[in-house]
Amino acid sequence: MRDVSLEVVPEIVRRGQKVILRCHYDLEEAPLYSLKWYRGRREFYRYTPVEEPATKVFNITGIYVDAGNSNKSQVTLRDVDFAVSGMFSCEVTADAPTFSTATVSKNLTVLSIPEGKPVIVSERERYDQGDTLRANCSLPPSKPPAHLSFTLNNVAVSDSYNPRVIIESTVKGKP
Repeated sequence: MRDVSLEVVPEIVRRGQKVILRCHYDLEEAPLYSLKWYRGRREFYRYTPVEEPATKVFNITGIYVDAGNSNKSQVTLRDVDFAVSGMFSCEVTADAPTFSTATVSKNLTVLSIPEGKPVIVSERERYDQGDTLRANCSLPPSKPPAHLSFTLNNVAVSDSYNPRVIIESTVKGKP
């Protein structure tokens, strides 16, 4: 057995989308005994061509296998959520007489991008030079958390910019 590799498409996927895990391998003329898929140490999908049925899906919370798009070299996961993030592995085993086995792993990251734009609310509509500006910036949930930066008159604002500038920001809820 040689050239065993794992391809995760895409490696960084948006929450609720699908991901395809492809296990590439060359058995060098030996027949395939099994292809097993793991999330961490837990097996969630197996392809064994000599068994009937050839595919078996194991019930793992949060992992939804699209059996119609999974086979002897790939498994498709649908509706991925944050808990699916982590290390995935494929284990290829050649049939008799060698039963040689190879395992490769790759990481998958599930993220959530904010669905809307930031909303800024301040105490007043208009400010004069020297006034203290208090504002709240809220953003829909995201993972990883969004990084917010502020500008005032096209100049970056930070806590050290002016002691009279108070930056208040809120990220509403958690996804």
